Amino acid sequence: MVPAATEVFKSDERFRPGMHVFVNRAYEAFKLVQHTHDAIEISYVTEGTGFQYINDTTLQVKQGDIYLLPMGTSHVYRPPSPAKVGSLGVINCVFRPEALRHWTDFPPAGSPLHQALFAPDTMDRPWFHLYDKDSAFTDLFYNLLSEYRQRQPGYEVIVHSLFCQLVALLHRHSIMTGSYERRSPKIQDALQYIKHHCLEDITLKEVAEHSFLSISHLQRLLKQATGSSFTSYVQHLRIKQCCELLKTTSMTVQQIANTVGYHDMKHFHELFRHKTGMTPQEYRKNDKIGTID
Repeated sequence: MVPAATEVFKSDERFRPGMHVFVNRAYEAFKLVQHTHDAIEISYVTEGTGFQYINDTTLQVKQGDIYLLPMGTSHVYRPPSPAKVGSLGVINCVFRPEALRHWTDFPPAGSPLHQALFAPDTMDRPWFHLYDKDSAFTDLFYNLLSEYRQRQPGYEVIVHSLFCQLVALLHRHSIMTGSYERRSPKIQDALQYIKHHCLEDITLKEVAEHSFLSISHLQRLLKQATGSSFTSYVQHLRIKQCCELLKTTSMTVQQIANTVGYHDMKHFHELFRHKTGMTPQEYRKNDKIGTID
């Protein structure tokens, strides 16, 4: 389900004449809203750490993370806190389906990459994650960016060739290592339950029982899905709600802390500073910081 506040970014004006691929580099900030593309996006985290919001899922990201987001997937990257704007670097390769028109049987039907790219129903196309633990993709992404930026003679052919290599390498690594990530219905259900009950006195046992999972299995799935422990993930969701209330209401800091489930104000202030890099009062006064998605 795509959040109601999602914006649709039109890609037509970004594609150069005769090309179905464009490449850019971005340092992520809090000002960008959660959005979808009318094209397919492959992104590579080149430096820093932060979060990636995909549909209703929050994931911790770090250098080496690669995401393929099918057309229409709602997402946004964010640095770890408003105080660290510009610390999360990403190279984006965005392409139209036409870029794959010469491939009639690749990636092979049934493969994770084929499902993400070509599932008949766009709602069934899962986003795709792979971690580049051996830096096998680093030069490829940087070469793509360099060729696209410099526009040397013949660069169009080289960009498309590098793009083809990228897709083939993603397929190879996903098959050989099994290191791709897709969402099971049970962990999706668990994440939704946590999101809807995170301001309550929620427990890991409660979520496990709701999702018909053992506590140990749920812990493993949560770590794979979010990069966080259960406690850390709940804290993130609560502080996210706190930031929203600081920016959109006149409630006192103590009222907000109580609303999001914290009654020990010393602990709350320590946690808020750890998560955002500033105090609640500083966050509220900083007009350059938007609410966290």
